[in-house]
Amino acid sequence: MSKFPGTLLFITGIFCSAGNVKSATTNINLDGKITAAACTVETKLANGLNINLGKTLYTSMQNSGDGGAWSDFSLNLTSCPRGTNRSTMTLSGIVDNDDSSLFINTATGESAATNVAVQLANQTNRSQILSNNSQVTVAINNNQASFPLSARMYTPSGGVTPGLVKTTVLVNFTYQ
Repeated sequence: MSKFPGTLLFITGIFCSAGNVKSATTNINLDGKITAAACTVETKLANGLNINLGKTLYTSMQNSGDGGAWSDFSLNLTSCPRGTNRSTMTLSGIVDNDDSSLFINTATGESAATNVAVQLANQTNRSQILSNNSQVTVAINNNQASFPLSARMYTPSGGVTPGLVKTTVLVNFTYQ
């Protein structure tokens, strides 16, 4: 008789249990997106574009809804890569306290005009007012895109006082 019968049985049990292996399966989901390259923003836009809204007599802006003359301008993109069919422009800026469809006059101090804001619109249809988070999509033709816009001084409340009017609008272009 062996002196170690329990030991042999124990070792055999360890080796036998190794054959009882558990397994599991799972999925790995991978995704991505193929995008078109960006168009080239014309140089005057890349450096910041200043639009002169001209001069308007404060006496002609005393009633709610009075506005100055429209100033037309375009934001142009060039060298759009093949396969890019359209571009969307999204505007963002601080809205006026009296009318959220307008951009606030950010001029400050004694030299700032009061009760006036800046109105931005589609140049081909000025009744299409553009404000914070507005988007305009245009087709890209011949590797170019153009966003014709207009801006003017506008009073939602009347009672404009003389002074400076200015605002800043951030423009973001996306491509499809």
